[in-house]
Amino acid sequence: MDKKTIIQFSWLLGLLAFITIVAIITRPTEINRLEFIEKRLDNIALQKEMLTEKEKQLEKLATEKDWEEVDNDNNK
Repeated sequence: MDKKTIIQFSWLLGLLAFITIVAIITRPTEINRLEFIEKRLDNIALQKEMLTEKEKQLEKLATEKDWEEVDNDNNK
């Protein structure tokens, strides 16, 4: 290996090491993921509370239609 190849290889390894270190430092922890899921569930519950009776009926019909389509796809 000549000197130029060794320098290129060392730059590549250095860049990969830097990316790996940044990824390890910034990765979400288990607590952050659980908090995110809990907040998302709270938002969904709040949105469902705000629905009018007509909107609730429409959501129920849409859900039933989706499940019927899934059943029809599975029966084929």
